[in-house]
Amino acid sequence: MTWDQIALTSGRFGEIWVSRLLVAAVVGIVTLRVADGARTSFERAGSRTAADANVRVLAARLLYGAILILGLVWVLGFLGLDQASILATFGAIGLALSLAVQDILKSFFAGLYLLFEKPFIIGDEVQVKEHVGRVEHVGFRATSIRTTDNVLILVPNAIVFAEVVSNLTHRVQPPPPEDPPAPQAGAATPA
Repeated sequence: MTWDQIALTSGRFGEIWVSRLLVAAVVGIVTLRVADGARTSFERAGSRTAADANVRVLAARLLYGAILILGLVWVLGFLGLDQASILATFGAIGLALSLAVQDILKSFFAGLYLLFEKPFIIGDEVQVKEHVGRVEHVGFRATSIRTTDNVLILVPNAIVFAEVVSNLTHRVQPPPPEDPPAPQAGAATPA
């Protein structure tokens, strides 16, 4: 039996709605506490690692937001809204946002690829398009290259991922030229 059927058969529609609101409020408060505790615990645990501070903060915020969204769906379910339509709405909003920021997402995933694949490391001299310099930082969105003129260039990772990158640090040196063989004793030398 659903909440609405119980309310209609008992004639206590107002009391049922008050109890629904109370349960939703309790679930909302518990969700806020759990999300805040998870974020704080994640930040505390992350501070003991060598991970980048910006990555730790981003991951903690994503965890906090995910817990809040799950709690919101649960609260709206207690209030009688269909959870399938709520999730479909969130899916449509997510699709619209991802289309709006697709270039940023493209650079983000290219940055993840560069961090894991490591076609070059910090300190390598590289050429991307017409830019030549030493790699100073590989981030999630852009790669920092310092030119010989001491100019810092931020190249979006999507460009680094899609273009030909020349790693000038790892050039193969040609072998030294061989010395001509020494003439053997008693051999005639050409005139």
